[in-house]
Amino acid sequence: MIELDTIVEALRGAVALADRSRRTDAARAFAHRWGADDLIVFIRDDEVGCSLPAPGFPQTLPGARAWRRIVDAAIESGSAEGVVHDPRGEPRNAYAIGTADGTALVLVGEQLPTPVRPLLREMLPMLGALFHSETVAARAAVQTEMARHSAAQANSLAAKLDATRAELQRALSAAETASRARDDFLATVSHELRTPLTSIIGWIQLLHVEQDPASLAEGLETIDRNARAQSRLIEDILDFSRINAGKLRLNVQSLDFAEVIDAAIDVVRPAANAKQIRIERMLDSAAGHVSGDHDRLQQVVWNLLSNAVKFTPRGGKVQVRLERVNSHCELAVSDTGEGIAPSFLPFVFDRFSQADSSSTRAHTGLGLGLGIVRHLVELHGGTVQVFSPGIGCGATFVVRLPLLVAHNRPDDRDVQHIEQPAAPATTHDFADLTGISVLVVEDNDDSRKLLQTILARAGARVQAAGDVASGMSIVAATWPDVIISDIEMPGEDGYSFIRRVRLQEPPSVHVPAIALTAHTRGVDRLRALAAGFQTHMSKPVEPAELVAAVKSLVPRPARR
Repeated sequence: MIELDTIVEALRGAVALADRSRRTDAARAFAHRWGADDLIVFIRDDEVGCSLPAPGFPQTLPGARAWRRIVDAAIESGSAEGVVHDPRGEPRNAYAIGTADGTALVLVGEQLPTPVRPLLREMLPMLGALFHSETVAARAAVQTEMARHSAAQANSLAAKLDATRAELQRALSAAETASRARDDFLATVSHELRTPLTSIIGWIQLLHVEQDPASLAEGLETIDRNARAQSRLIEDILDFSRINAGKLRLNVQSLDFAEVIDAAIDVVRPAANAKQIRIERMLDSAAGHVSGDHDRLQQVVWNLLSNAVKFTPRGGKVQVRLERVNSHCELAVSDTGEGIAPSFLPFVFDRFSQADSSSTRAHTGLGLGLGIVRHLVELHGGTVQVFSPGIGCGATFVVRLPLLVAHNRPDDRDVQHIEQPAAPATTHDFADLTGISVLVVEDNDDSRKLLQTILARAGARVQAAGDVASGMSIVAATWPDVIISDIEMPGEDGYSFIRRVRLQEPPSVHVPAIALTAHTRGVDRLRALAAGFQTHMSKPVEPAELVAAVKSLVPRPARR
């Protein structure tokens, strides 16, 4: 019969096993009390479908199959004996007792006392209940934590979905705004291009009927004015395309900014005079030189002056002031015009932006000019700002460009003269092409006849062809002094034509050639030069510029 002290000692050991933090030590002490080396309790895991080590005991045991056999045998028959590997991997004798609910207690050691076995069998249901409830509680805690984590993930996902939904809504709104801006821009482009075309086509039709000198002069003046307006619109669109593609290039040189401003004022002055607007010029000749592209800087000044004249009422004033401010030269263009609303000031330099873009607006334009101004100024390392007290109070645009640290002075020997673009020439300003033979290859009948007329009035002998085959027939019969060829033509283009010409040229002949085309990108110019052209000119071309280009390519006496 088991003594009372033994029972009390066993119960104390069982109570010590209830403390999970000290369970390993308590299990070893419990086993030592009964002559064994270690003790491991197994309980049934319903989710797995077998008995596993209870919480707090080693969960991975060497020789798992031997452990499984002795545990299963004890559960089935009440007790079992065998050899297992302890947690250190050493083979040890083992004695196990088990119950039908899947609880098993395994004692490991060399000597396993028999008298205590009935007591352990009586204590086993209590230990099984303890560890099983602990497992259930632990699993519930894990499930609770997982549920809490899942809830946190769900909340985070919901927040992300809300943020994504808001972002998509903003993107949709931006896309709709961009789509409306595109549609408005295309409608504006259509209007601005069709308006001058209406005047051009209408006057051409009238001049077929009206032959008197007054009508002819008025019609030609109107056609010329509208054609130039359309050309400026197309140039703005092309500049916008180059800016978007990052392909706008500058021909940088040392420039007297005052000369650039004067050239722009000369271009704008006729429009100002027509509205009786006084242009007040206040330019400091000692403001200094800047490094930049002459044509692009003149475009900047011309855009600012044109805007000032356009938005200034008849009889108003435009002031142009240039001065040196520290290491910069500062250009200010002020007008007494309509002014700018404070709400629109931040958007003045945005492309497509117009204070009034309605169908009833008083002023025409694409809304590209000031956007191009800002980009060109920034390419020159400068800044541009706009100031206006409000509607009806005028506006001031200020351009700041960095000064050159050093430049050639007018008294230097190696002075660089920068030629300003001349005003559009008339036919009597043409260079003399007398004795020069020119071959024109152009598929468009009107363009071909126009080129023939321009060159013939300058004294050139002109032969014309409507396609590459006809042009090659003329070349085979006689070599011209200069060739002018379109690029895009049906069947065979200008690149192919000039390559065929170069292949057939005898060693003693090299005919200079001009590519005259509506393809105006930098890559188009390079392709034309690579194909064999000497010069690339963009349509529409000024007659005087075309004649001068032909003259420049024939410095020697022409062949008769």
